[in-house]
Amino acid sequence: MTLTRRTTLLIVFSFCAVLEGLLCVWFQGPKPVLSAATESDSGDGRFSSERACELHAQIFPDEPHPAGAESNELVRHRIETHLKSMGWKVDDPTPGDAPKNIVAAHPDLVDLSQRPLILVSHYDSCPQGPGAGDAGGCVVAVLEAARILTSGSDQLRRPIWVLLTDAEETGLNGARHFCETHPLRNQNPIVLNFDARGNAGPVVMFETHNGNLEMIDRFVNQLARPRLTGSLFTTIYRMLPNDTDFTVFSRAGFEGFNFALIDGAWNYHRPTDTLANLDRRSVQHLGQTAVSLATAIATTENDVQPSSADALFLDLLGLHVLVVPRTWMLPLRFAILFLGVQLYGRPLMKNRQWKSVLTVWGTMALLLPFAALLGWIVSRSLIGTQILPRAFVPHGHWLSLGMWVFCIECCCQLSMMMLRKVERHCLWNSFWLAHAFTTMVVATFAAEFSYLLWLPALIAIAATLLLPETLVRTVIVSVLCCLLLIPLHHLMAIGLGPAAGMFLFPAFALLVMPLLPCLGKMDVTNSATVSEVT
Repeated sequence: MTLTRRTTLLIVFSFCAVLEGLLCVWFQGPKPVLSAATESDSGDGRFSSERACELHAQIFPDEPHPAGAESNELVRHRIETHLKSMGWKVDDPTPGDAPKNIVAAHPDLVDLSQRPLILVSHYDSCPQGPGAGDAGGCVVAVLEAARILTSGSDQLRRPIWVLLTDAEETGLNGARHFCETHPLRNQNPIVLNFDARGNAGPVVMFETHNGNLEMIDRFVNQLARPRLTGSLFTTIYRMLPNDTDFTVFSRAGFEGFNFALIDGAWNYHRPTDTLANLDRRSVQHLGQTAVSLATAIATTENDVQPSSADALFLDLLGLHVLVVPRTWMLPLRFAILFLGVQLYGRPLMKNRQWKSVLTVWGTMALLLPFAALLGWIVSRSLIGTQILPRAFVPHGHWLSLGMWVFCIECCCQLSMMMLRKVERHCLWNSFWLAHAFTTMVVATFAAEFSYLLWLPALIAIAATLLLPETLVRTVIVSVLCCLLLIPLHHLMAIGLGPAAGMFLFPAFALLVMPLLPCLGKMDVTNSATVSEVT
């Protein structure tokens, strides 16, 4: 195969990667806005962000209303008045200096026997900003979802509660007070918590409880599209200096799902977090997610039983969530290792190209630390400059895209320099054999990340068995891996921002890994194709 053929295949890969990136942005974008008139005329219980934002303007001032302030008391009074106007029963506020949580129940549902479902957000803001996104938009989405949900209460099988906590911004105090004092804590409630670390973009389900297999399996594909979630998001979230009320609920033993808006972080806890800057499409996605998931949970005939089994799950371009029991990792990782040794190890043993094998493994071992160092240098060079005066800026998405391209180019150049003397069939076998061993280790000690390895491993095994030419199979596997990695890169860049290059660049470099067999030299022997698949 000539250099022209290799170049052509690399161009095809690049084109597919760009196309998949555009598809990722398209599928992961928030929902179009549904007008209040459409929602009212349709009568089908669809959520309207226009109606929710009208309610937002009635309840929340365009100024800070932190816990304990008179402005926050006025917000609480308006919310309670609105709930009562919908026919909900609102608990009396806690006397004294305790947080003034808003706890309300639909009176027609309180006697149902199944576990209660609680829709949660917080209504106080930070002292620095009005909190239209964090979390005024979430509050009105919860209120509207509760109204829509209970308008067809004949179908509901469990009590529905609304909990809007106070003093979340001062240390999750409202959630702590609820878990310590309210009788609902003894009924093993299911919690849907909505928060924001920005005021734009789609809502992400980024955290759930331990023992989540049954809940995830039954309900995660009831989320409104785009269904953006993954079991590794919890690990990434714990790297951030942020907590939500769900942290308190999870420690108290409650089950449920935690949602957040993560885009528009440059407005987070700032004076610019106003209703005018709140993305209506984000409110639409918040409300549709709350209505869709709450309806599925509240109308189920058989209650969800507590479990100790966990799920590994990931979304596929926001269209569908793939769910795998964590217990599958034990046989799966051994199967991948066995097939890896048979398909890749045996040809390497036969050809005895040990120097080339060590070169490939050394390149793989170097690539991620190199990317981390490169990302740290880039971010440290930008932070504090006019390009990146703080961690999140409005043009941060374009900056992250430039960093993505720069990282991939640097990693490709380094890999080509190190692998220029290694034959492609040896490169393919060496890489995927090492990948099989890595999958074994990661699935054992960091299962949340393991699907980033075992899914490509399974694709590579299929390509090895079905496709004879190394370059063709490499490009096809790499393009399919793009479908897995590019959406993750997109969300990580939004969530971490360009200041976190030391964490972003290694994730970006994973996209180069499956492409390594393309970067070697042309196979010398005519029997290379045979040895690749024996």
